Amino acid sequence: MASKNTKAQSKFRDDLVKSWENTDGVNFAIALARMTGWLLHVDWWGTDNTQTENNMVPLRVYVGTDRDIIYDFTGKRRIEAFNQYVILPIAKKRAHPPIGAVITRFYSEEKLLSLPLRVKASEIEITKAEDAIKNNKSFLDKIIVRLNPHIPAEWAAQFSFGWCTVYAAALEDVRGYQATAIIVSRYTEQFQNTKPGFCHCVIVHPDGEMEDSWGKQPVQNVLERFGIEGYSLSREEYQKALESIKINSHERYDAAYTKASNFLKVL
Repeated sequence: MASKNTKAQSKFRDDLVKSWENTDGVNFAIALARMTGWLLHVDWWGTDNTQTENNMVPLRVYVGTDRDIIYDFTGKRRIEAFNQYVILPIAKKRAHPPIGAVITRFYSEEKLLSLPLRVKASEIEITKAEDAIKNNKSFLDKIIVRLNPHIPAEWAAQFSFGWCTVYAAALEDVRGYQATAIIVSRYTEQFQNTKPGFCHCVIVHPDGEMEDSWGKQPVQNVLERFGIEGYSLSREEYQKALESIKINSHERYDAAYTKASNFLKVL
């Protein structure tokens, strides 16, 4: 009986859920991202990941973390379950598959507000969502606390999925720990279409924990983010990746390195 009561308490009022469902979760997601510092995501339906948002169909706005966990008004879910039980049913109604695929992108709030979403965000409705979340302790208690809240989530994600080598270089210079690359030999079934090899760059601390733009945490948390089952570490591959970025994207490297260093010096 206790577990059923806990589950019931974590739910939101039916009228609020219906409102959030009708607006693709945009107001709820913005409210939750403001309160937690986690990352705003939009799932789109498109034919190609190179498409602009103007050429895709918006499906849902929600909040992502640095792991295989997302949050929206339906609760806490693994990405695969959220995709299967929430996103794909919306896509079937709105986007007429099988032509195309779900395309997930992350944004700052400022960028999100400029997107061609089906429903525009409302500051009044965002405030209502914030109040509902504050009054739902059971829901709030399930949310993972961000480790590096001083880094805007969209930048932490960019450093994690696009500029991890640059952030690792800044970490090494500012903190003095040696950066290394994660070389994957085997991915989980969920990530089985990902090519093995170079994946991510991190700092490995003396206690064995890894650190990147999402903070210092147990190795398993980092592996879970990328769906890694088998891996090795390589200082040589990190140095190769760093040199390649410096040569091929010198100006972008300098800008990203400066940004990362500035974030790190705040601590």
